[in-house]
Amino acid sequence: TMPAVSLFDFLKATILLSNIKICPAHSTVFKAFIPPRKNTLIICSNVSPPQPVLNMRKSWIEISENCDFSLDNIPFGVCSFPSYKSSSSGVPLLTPSTPRCCTAIGKYSVDLHLLAEAGLLDELVVPSDNGVTKISNFHPRIVFCQPSLNDFMACDKKVWVAVRNRLISLFMAAGHEDDVIESNPSLHNNLPLQSNSMHLLENTLYHLPATIGDYTDFYSSREHATNVGIMFRGKDNALQPNWLHMPIGYHGRSSSIFPSLSTSRGSSVGSGKMSTIRRPCGQLQIDASDPTKGSTYGSCKLMDFELEVAFFVGGPTNRDEP
Repeated sequence: TMPAVSLFDFLKATILLSNIKICPAHSTVFKAFIPPRKNTLIICSNVSPPQPVLNMRKSWIEISENCDFSLDNIPFGVCSFPSYKSSSSGVPLLTPSTPRCCTAIGKYSVDLHLLAEAGLLDELVVPSDNGVTKISNFHPRIVFCQPSLNDFMACDKKVWVAVRNRLISLFMAAGHEDDVIESNPSLHNNLPLQSNSMHLLENTLYHLPATIGDYTDFYSSREHATNVGIMFRGKDNALQPNWLHMPIGYHGRSSSIFPSLSTSRGSSVGSGKMSTIRRPCGQLQIDASDPTKGSTYGSCKLMDFELEVAFFVGGPTNRDEP
C-alpha cells in the first residue's frame, strides 16, 4: 500500500526529481496555457510553504508581487474580447469577439495578433554561443491571428524563446535590463496600441488554446487502476502484473475536451457558449438484489471525479523518432 502524503510533501519530492517550482497559493490558475519560460513547470497549489525571494524583472506596468503573470512567466493562450469596442479604424484586423493568440502579463491579457501587426514581433533573435541568432521562416502576423496555438506550438523551441524574450523586452522597465534582454520602448511609447492590445483579464473570454486532434491518456494512478481492477477482476487480482513496470497509455476522446464555465471571471463575459459537465446516461438496475425487476434508463447516480495533469507537446517531429 502507498503511504498517505500531503500535496506539499508530494511536490517537494517531485522537486528532487525535476526542475519544478511551487508557486505561492493563489486563486488564479494557469488554465490551459503553455508552460512558462525555461521549460519550468509552475504548479499553483493551495498551500503556502516558505518561498524563496525571486529576482523578478521590473515592468513599466504594475505587477503585484503575488501575481501569477509576471515577466518571469509569459504564458500563451487563446482569448477574445467581446465587450471591447476598438478605438482604431486601422487595426485590429480581427473583430474583438474573434479568438486570437494572447499572453497574460500582470492583470492584462495582451493581444499578440495586434503586436504582430504593428511589427513589434518582427526580426526576432535568440541567444546563441556566437551572440545572437536571427529567427527565420517565422511569420508572426499569420501565426498569432489564428484561433489556436497549433501553428505556434509547431515551431521550433528557439522560436518560443525568441517570442517570449521579445515580449519581456516590450514590457520591461527602462534601466532594468539584464544580461540577456534589453528594454524595448516600442509598446510603452505607443498609447493607442496599448489601448487596443491590452485588456483586463476580468474582461477576457478564454478559449480552448489548441485544436486537439488526438491525445494520449496515461493510466498512472495506482489507486484508480486498483479500483477499476477490483470491479473487473476482484480484489486479489486488481492490478495486472505489468502495470508497475510499463506506462499504460491509451487513446483518449478529444471531443470531450472543452473550457469550463470558470475560465472567465467576468459574469457578463463568461456567460456565453461555454460547456458544463453532463452526467452520462445508461441503463441502471432498478433493484440490485432482484434482477427480475429489470432496469431503467437515466443519468448515473454516482460520478467518479479525477484530477489529472496534462500538457501540450510542441515542436517539429520526425517519423520514427521519439
